[in-house]
Amino acid sequence: MDWRERLAGYLAARLPAAERVVVANPHAMPAGASNETVGFDLRVTVEGREWSLPMVLRPQREEGVLAPYDVSRQFRVMRALAATEVPVPAVAWLEPTGEVLGTPFFVMVRVRGETLPLFWYGRSARLMAAAGALAKVHAVDWEGAGLGFLGEGELEDPLEAELGPWRARAERLRIGRAPLLVALVEWLRANQPGDARMALLHGDPNPGNYLFAGERVVAVLDWELAGLGDPRSDLGFYAALQTVFGGMGGPHGETLLSEAYEAVTGRRLGDLAYYEALGLYRMAVVMAGWAGRFGAMSTGHTLEVIARRLGVLLGPGWAG
Repeated sequence: MDWRERLAGYLAARLPAAERVVVANPHAMPAGASNETVGFDLRVTVEGREWSLPMVLRPQREEGVLAPYDVSRQFRVMRALAATEVPVPAVAWLEPTGEVLGTPFFVMVRVRGETLPLFWYGRSARLMAAAGALAKVHAVDWEGAGLGFLGEGELEDPLEAELGPWRARAERLRIGRAPLLVALVEWLRANQPGDARMALLHGDPNPGNYLFAGERVVAVLDWELAGLGDPRSDLGFYAALQTVFGGMGGPHGETLLSEAYEAVTGRRLGDLAYYEALGLYRMAVVMAGWAGRFGAMSTGHTLEVIARRLGVLLGPGWAG
């Protein structure tokens, strides 16, 4: 029995009114370096009539750039967000064991839309729509939505709530004690802005994680890095992406996305350099995972790029 038959049997047990359940047209879907995503048509026959439902299978990887992975966590986040203004695909079933496909997985509805390249290279209506969607993420009442499980330890400190999982990843990849990263953690703790607050974070708000229909965002995707922290952290991570991959970041941590965010929210964003510095810590961890999996960029080279950028953002003597 191949995986399609096993999945069909699993779904048939959850659709008792169905006379027949078929998993058809499986195909790999575009995704980032860390994700595995399989689109398929769920064909369900009820009272002699067949219905075809566009679905997505998200299996859990055991290893990869951002291991350890947890599809149950992603499922819980997306299910909670279904009751908010954040547009997310509807999640249908979670299988937390490996008994069906050999690994945990969840199934969600497939939303039709168009994604964009990694960076914004100009102002547009879609840029404004994406900034508005991100602002909706940050406005979620995360406590009321039951998303407190995303935080680490005490939830009074936005920096520690976010940094904990990333430091654990750094240790797993054996770069947690790199002198640059140790100094950066100390600097971040000593310089956290006084107006830092706790909010829901998407974790990776690059344009490829939005689905557009025309100029409207119809879905925000890829919640595996969701967490809690200051809203500016999402914008800082996007700026850090540009630093490492060659986008067009500003000298103080500003980007086209942060400018659009200010425009749609009507709020001026301060201390963006700090939040890009936090994003650069995360990027060091991401790129260490990339180097281990793809051999793409050496960790040492990435740390050199990050060190130069930190000198621009924070001044040449930032580490004391």
